[in-house]
Order: sequence, then C-alpha cells, then structure tokens
Amino acid sequence: MTGTVGEVIDHILATGYPRLPEKVLEHEQVSRSWTAEQGTEEPEIVARIRQLRAVAYTEITALVTFLNGHTPFETKHSVKGEQFENVLVVLGRGWNKYNFDQFLTWAAAPDQVPGDKLETYERNRNLLYVCCSRPKVRLALLFTQELSPTSVATLDAWFGAGNVHDVGIGAFPPTNN
Repeated sequence: MTGTVGEVIDHILATGYPRLPEKVLEHEQVSRSWTAEQGTEEPEIVARIRQLRAVAYTEITALVTFLNGHTPFETKHSVKGEQFENVLVVLGRGWNKYNFDQFLTWAAAPDQVPGDKLETYERNRNLLYVCCSRPKVRLALLFTQELSPTSVATLDAWFGAGNVHDVGIGAFPPTNN
C-alpha cells in the first residue's frame, strides 16, 4: 500500500472490509462532522485525526514491524544471550547512566576508579561486555560522543591500534598513530 492512513481508512469504509474498530469509526465521525466556523479553533482531537490521516501508511506498517520485534536493530540491554553475524554498537551519551568516555578513561587504570563511582564503572563495563560479545564474525563500535586521548588509547590497547579509526566526523580527537 502506498497511500496515506486516511486513504486506507477511506478504502475500508467504501468496501466495508475489513471492519474498522468502533474507536476508529468514532474518531472518523468526529473529524468529518466538525466544520470550521468563524472564530472557532479546530479541536485538538480533530487536528490529531487529520494529522494521522496524512501519515504514509508504510510508516505505520514499519512501526508495527518494529514493535513486533522484526527489525535488525536491538537495544544494548535486549541482546544479552543473543548472537549475530555482524554487530554495530552505537555508544554515546544518550542516557545519563552511561558515559563510555569516562568508563574508558577509568578502564585505563581501574584501580584508580573513585570508590563512589565503582557501581557506575561496573555498569558501563558490563554493558560494553554484553555488546562486544554478541558478534560471531565482525564487531564495530561507533562512538557518538567525543573521546579523550586516554579513552582512544584504551580502545587501541583492547582492539589493536590498527583497528581504531576516527571516521572524520569528530567522534574523538585524532591520535598520533
């Protein structure tokens, strides 16, 4: 289907098959029966229905596919115990419980991790281990936060200096390799 949600609903209403849920029918009636009168603002429910009707139907099917777990993407937390041929791990500061630059800096000298930060260090270490132990063949780590020279050196030590690359978008400062 290449149309919009509204076009799909209109087609279903015209053919009567499949039967639309009562809530959809109610919303359609509300949207269709509202008329703009001078000085009145469109009700929020009508605006939402009209916005939804304008969405490409393929976006809805893609969302359903994703929600049902049929996607090549997973969260770091959901892959524990899984194995995949190739794995790309995106690491950044999107969540305040994880700071991989700080973790990699601490990992260079784990005996110097502040006592009150040990739990944070272990949380980051454990999640990185889960991510890095998933691939059967290839692993790529993409850092979306700036990495310190110490963090880059830690990655060089773990993965080999020839395997750590600045891809030119400022992910971390260049090293002197």
